[in-house]
Amino acid sequence: MKKSEIFPLVMLVLGAIGFALFGVKWLVNPTGMATPLGIILTNGDATSDARAVYGGMELGLGLFLAYSAIAPARRTQGLAAAAITLAGLGVSRSIGIIAAESVTSGTYALLATDLTGTVLCIAAFLVSRKND
Repeated sequence: MKKSEIFPLVMLVLGAIGFALFGVKWLVNPTGMATPLGIILTNGDATSDARAVYGGMELGLGLFLAYSAIAPARRTQGLAAAAITLAGLGVSRSIGIIAAESVTSGTYALLATDLTGTVLCIAAFLVSRKND
């Protein structure tokens, strides 16, 4: 493995672990994950939807990033998916912050994570493209 391949691989592995762990936490305990954010899951439909969107989709992306990390030919696509997903989260969270009357520091911490992840994945994507 070339030295220039390490950063993209590390970003994919970290993304895979992060998204998968977050997804599993939402699948196992959606109420426990939602409550600190002020989200109240009022019935089975809400809990099921939280498991699907925050659990299943996050877990699915984590598995895709792990799949992308396995072979160098797939790394660029995985990094693009991670960057686009994190950018989407960051933009949507920013709109939510602007539209809200107030948010807690937890929301700003999540925004910082989204934006930092976006920048790192874009950088890793660019490095990966040079390796192709």
